Parts: sequence; structure tokens; C-alpha cells
Amino acid sequence: MTELEMRLLQQLEQQQRDSEQLVGGLSEQLRRLQTAVTQQRAENATLRRELAESDRQNAAALTKLAGRVERLTALLNGLGKRSSE
Repeated sequence: MTELEMRLLQQLEQQQRDSEQLVGGLSEQLRRLQTAVTQQRAENATLRRELAESDRQNAAALTKLAGRVERLTALLNGLGKRSSE
């Protein structure tokens, strides 16, 4: 094997090692990102459930409040009629 062939072989081996390190680093980053995405999806699902429950509670409170306003309006209208008589 000539000196040039030897150098080329060494360069190829170094490139192979560098590529393997790069792949290892990228694989680790991908694993971390996948873990983060999984956690984010779980958090998003929890937040959606909490938001849906909050919306349900708010709707119930609004319905209750609307009923109170209707009753108070009826009472005020009744008082207004009595005072005008």
C-alpha cells in the first residue's frame, strides 16, 4: 500500500469515526426531542381537559346567574307595578 493510499485510508477511517459521533449526537438529540414532544402532548391533553371542565363550570355559573337576573327582574317589575297602583 502506498503512502497516499495509507493517508486516504486514515482519512476515511477518521471520517467514519466523525460520522459515527455525529450520528450518535443526533440520535441523542432526537431522543430528547421525542421525549419533550411526548411530555408536551401529555401536558396539552391535561390542559385541554382542565379547560373543558372550566368551560363547563363557567357555563353552569352563567346559567345560574342568568336565572337570578330573570328572577330579580321579575321582582323589580312586580314592585314597579305595585308602586304605580
